[in-house]
Amino acid sequence: MQSRANTTECSMRTPRPIHQIKDQQDLRKVRDEDHDFSGTLAKGLMILRCFVTDPRAHANSEFAERLGLPRSTVSRLCRTLQALGFLDHDDRLDRYFIGPAAVTLGYPYVINTPLLAQLRPAMQALATRFEGAVSVGVTMDLDVVYVESAAHEQGTLKRPGVGAVRGIVETAMGRAWLAQLSGEDRTRFLTRARLERPDEYVRCSEGMRESVGSYGKRGFAINLGDAGLGVHAVGVASRIRYGSRSILFNCAVPGYRGRPNDLLKSIGPSLVELVNMADRQVGLR
Repeated sequence: MQSRANTTECSMRTPRPIHQIKDQQDLRKVRDEDHDFSGTLAKGLMILRCFVTDPRAHANSEFAERLGLPRSTVSRLCRTLQALGFLDHDDRLDRYFIGPAAVTLGYPYVINTPLLAQLRPAMQALATRFEGAVSVGVTMDLDVVYVESAAHEQGTLKRPGVGAVRGIVETAMGRAWLAQLSGEDRTRFLTRARLERPDEYVRCSEGMRESVGSYGKRGFAINLGDAGLGVHAVGVASRIRYGSRSILFNCAVPGYRGRPNDLLKSIGPSLVELVNMADRQVGLR
């Protein structure tokens, strides 16, 4: 009976949140702290995650150098991932590409995102009205992951596609999420962001602080080009949850079209109205 109780307790235990594991050294630290953590599984996922920041084809040697893993280990993991469809191999180049099975993993997440199908017409109408892009995202570690986006059909703004990743501190929707945190949680997050992404933090800190500080009064966060590409944006954190994560909304326009006054007087309030409508549909407002 004691053994069974211990097994149940272990299986029910909630894993401790882990900061992003970048290489073998980080992995060893995590395994030393959590003996239930699967190192082999983590290594395979680390290989797949290399494509998020660098989507080109990779050789075994590149994975090994980047992750600090032996080439023999990388070779076995890549062959296994290829057999499962998560990697494709080009024999001419002797390099691996991300495989179609990786795309299928995101599909259940997107189709189960709350209210996404119902909100697409309203998102498209707002994108058309302001000749920009309206997106939905969720946070993941130090980033925002885009799960849907609607863009003005004749606009020149390059919208982030589904699965695109942007830093929380450099996006309007990420700043809206930051504004919803408690002071203690926000300080903890920003300390990590400053240590792990110093260049991004310095570039965005002034705009991020102003936006977070004004969120309570405005009801939305702003980004005046901190993410680059001359894009201005507003962001709102809805009260809708997907698991443990808040659903975030963003409306981005080219900087030459979306002046600061436009963001404050028309684009921001319009996005707030869309989010309020979404919250009402699930009985949150």
